[in-house]
Amino acid sequence: MKKIILKIVLIGLVFLHTKSFSQCPGCNIDTTLTTPGIYPTTLATGTQTVPYSDDVTFVMFLDTSGFAVNYFKILSVSGLPFGLHWECNNSAVGCQYDPNVNIRGCVRICGTPIQTGFFTIDVNLVVNLATVGNVNSTAQIFVQIDPVAGGNSGFTFSPSISCDSALVDFDALIDGSPNPTTYSWNFGNGNVSNLQHPPSQLYATPGDYVVSLQTDILGYKVTDVNLFGVNNNWCGDVEEPSLPFIGCTSSPDPFFEIYNSLSTNLYTSSTLSGTTSGAWNSLSVNLTDPPYSITIWDEDAISANDNLGSFPFSVSGPGTIPFSGAGGTSGNLVISTYVIQTFLNYDTVHVYASPAAPSSIVVSGNDTICSGDSVLLSISGTGTNTIQWFNDSTAIVSSDTTSILVYQNGNYWVQLTNENGCTTNSNQQAIFVAPNPLNPTFLITSNTLTCFSSEPHYQWYLNGNAIPGADSSVYQIAATGYYSVVTTNAFGCSSSSIVVLVTYIGIDELDALNHIVVFPNPSADVFNFNADQRVIGMNYSISDNLGRIIKTGKIEENETKISLAEFDPGIYFLNISGQSSKIFKLIKN
Repeated sequence: MKKIILKIVLIGLVFLHTKSFSQCPGCNIDTTLTTPGIYPTTLATGTQTVPYSDDVTFVMFLDTSGFAVNYFKILSVSGLPFGLHWECNNSAVGCQYDPNVNIRGCVRICGTPIQTGFFTIDVNLVVNLATVGNVNSTAQIFVQIDPVAGGNSGFTFSPSISCDSALVDFDALIDGSPNPTTYSWNFGNGNVSNLQHPPSQLYATPGDYVVSLQTDILGYKVTDVNLFGVNNNWCGDVEEPSLPFIGCTSSPDPFFEIYNSLSTNLYTSSTLSGTTSGAWNSLSVNLTDPPYSITIWDEDAISANDNLGSFPFSVSGPGTIPFSGAGGTSGNLVISTYVIQTFLNYDTVHVYASPAAPSSIVVSGNDTICSGDSVLLSISGTGTNTIQWFNDSTAIVSSDTTSILVYQNGNYWVQLTNENGCTTNSNQQAIFVAPNPLNPTFLITSNTLTCFSSEPHYQWYLNGNAIPGADSSVYQIAATGYYSVVTTNAFGCSSSSIVVLVTYIGIDELDALNHIVVFPNPSADVFNFNADQRVIGMNYSISDNLGRIIKTGKIEENETKISLAEFDPGIYFLNISGQSSKIFKLIKN
């Protein structure tokens, strides 16, 4: 009969626990399940330090071998990884289930597991059968908790990689609450700490610093029980008779028992012989499932043991817990801690050296260039490091060589990056791009060339060659040819005029041209000019202020009329040319 009942309990109801309920509310029942059993028997795999949740549905028997099942109930559970909790869907009644009301129940397992491995969870159950009564049993289910990726589940730190020096923040991840948890850091830089969130650590020089953290999850244990005195409940039985006029003829034989909240006997002490006080030292009674109680007994060989007082107690830390009452019984318990689980984690802070600083940037030429020009910048001492040129704060595309041609304003510099990602910057080299002057123009008056420009420097050219000494705004030609002028500003930037064919005028032609009279000037429409016989047959052209020819003709008689009615008001130039030429400025208003 007991084997049948045990089998029912094992497959009828299994689930998880930590030390308390009300941790994981809201489990979901799979209503499609009808066959008695638990679903699943192996929980979903979890990952260390990663939040976890899984639901278990169980289906209960109604009877077995003619014995009706009155209820199922969980008594205790052990072996669950630290950090996981559970709650059944009727925790308000202590997770007791009546299959005659509902054959299904559920449990949610959740939390953040901090242990790794394959865990076998022991579940202590009771099933109450009609006629038979309670039958206790233990069942098992399983869960796998995998290590966190990277292998260090004990702590985080940032940054993990730095250059030259580093100020690193650390945080321990494992917290065994409500159990006390201790931390022992060694930061590899000569500093240690026992805080979960220690102060930032300075790593002042390059190197690899191995950091270790030992995390201990602690439990509480009773190490000593001291009995100061007891009441008289022991007096008067067979072992310690009470005689008239004499009273108790001997002393009690005290011992104690400690129980947890599940009424489990955690410890029964040895017996002290014939005394009302005494001590039990060097104990190691591990306390689980709070709160607790201690009961003092008088041991009797023949009659029943005498209860000298039962005292509840809770533990919030190591120290001494007194008890007293029950008509005179008093004493104390000494509480200390013990290590339930130890986690030892290592990791490395990498501090790399930056590249050596490169040499100064070399300018091949002048650091001031003219618009449209370029200058070569180069640098040495870069080694095997990656090169990147910058103009101010902007990286220059495809500039990973030791030299670069630049043609824009800015502060140019080089950043070197080594294989560890550490960088070093060169000095900055300023490059100034100066504006070029406006293209100059010049006026031809007989044999005189006049340039109208505000720039400080001039140079006249004949047939593409610089004319020695021709460096003022006015130049007197001495031969027919192609003339131009170049002006240079204060930055040394130059611009050239257009090249113009200028005919040298002899004295006779020059005299004839000098006798031409243009009137009225200014004029709103028609310009007249008179000349002697020597200019008849010469060609004339009208050009605007930009040098564009807008009208041409030939002088057919001494007095010639030219109309500019179709053109806008402004300055125009009349050029009369034969073997020689002369230019007259016309103003149309």
